[in-house]
Amino acid sequence: MKRFLWFYLLTGTFLWAQVCHAQTNLSLQNAVSYALAHRPELRAANAKVSAAEDLQKQAGALPNPRFLFRKEDLRSGTSILGENSQTYWEGSQLLEVSGKRSGRIDVAKTGAAQSRLQAELTRREIALAARQAYWTAKATQALADLYQQDSKYFDEVIAYHAARFHEGKIAEVDLLRIRLQGQQIRAAAANAELDSEKAQLALAREMNAPADSRWTLSDDLANLEEPQPTPSGSDPATLRIEGQIAKEGIAEAQARTRLERANGRPDLLFTGGYKRDAGNLDAPIAGVQFDLPLFNRNRAAVSAAKAQTEAAQASYQATSNQILAETALARREYDLRRNQFVNVFRPLRDQAVEISNISRAAYQAGGLDLIRFLDAERARVDAELSYVRALESYHLSVVELNYTEGMD
Repeated sequence: MKRFLWFYLLTGTFLWAQVCHAQTNLSLQNAVSYALAHRPELRAANAKVSAAEDLQKQAGALPNPRFLFRKEDLRSGTSILGENSQTYWEGSQLLEVSGKRSGRIDVAKTGAAQSRLQAELTRREIALAARQAYWTAKATQALADLYQQDSKYFDEVIAYHAARFHEGKIAEVDLLRIRLQGQQIRAAAANAELDSEKAQLALAREMNAPADSRWTLSDDLANLEEPQPTPSGSDPATLRIEGQIAKEGIAEAQARTRLERANGRPDLLFTGGYKRDAGNLDAPIAGVQFDLPLFNRNRAAVSAAKAQTEAAQASYQATSNQILAETALARREYDLRRNQFVNVFRPLRDQAVEISNISRAAYQAGGLDLIRFLDAERARVDAELSYVRALESYHLSVVELNYTEGMD
């Protein structure tokens, strides 16, 4: 875990100069790497892992021995040092024959494993959010570029029709229609530019980058990436970190059950030493001490731990069912998004562009009236916008599918 953390930190430092300069090319992989290197949540998760590993080490520590020095018979006739008294020197050591030490180790080990899984889950969630924000920003940037192109084209069309109006070749109402269409395109372009800036800010937030960062997102939106293949015969609940955490919860509950059983059994306290009486005669001392489990065998705590184990098993089953459902939904959405884009939106865009090109040529040649020309332009704009939004939905479905299948 620490090795991967250093890798992300070094990668993020290398990318800092690229990310923080205006209009820098930013790929999806660089965006994810930067987010993993700079999000404080991941550093906090790794600190919790270190804490859990330290607690695991502490759980295996042996009990400290005890030393006892005692003087008895300090009567009024003795000296200040108690020369006529009895002196005891004793040492004791607790032996955890009940299994408490191994129980603590098992509980701490499962806690450390859960902390590592939680850190991995945090990493995956950060990467997921960065990928989603990247494709959303890329799509809104593409929409803004389309509107800018349309706005420039209609500026040329307005100028052309204004010249024809001054020459008396078209009616004023036709010029007003063109200007109205141009104003609508410019208003839509302004909104698209605002949406693009908001999406860039959202991406910067997910990356924990400066808010004034501006990028040219370099990954090709039209490139249909394929989802990562899953291993044959694999269980999605074992690939997803959420399923692994739920399964580790069962192991932790079982370890706590064993620990509670051990807490109900006595340990042995061995004592050894010697005493010196008033005649300066030394005599050895030895003894053993242990609790008698007559009134408290920790049965209620064992019963509660068993109930926690049953709850953990039920939670794992619920998590497994939820993961299976999410995986099926994500796979279905991916299939639908791909089918829609390939068979509906891409052919629709191609046909609308072809019709628009024909209409432009026909209108310039005088073979098409203004109303049909504007209808063809609006159809082309709508088709191109639907095409970009379909691409965005497709990429987001791939990201979601990879995440739900545990293959990101």
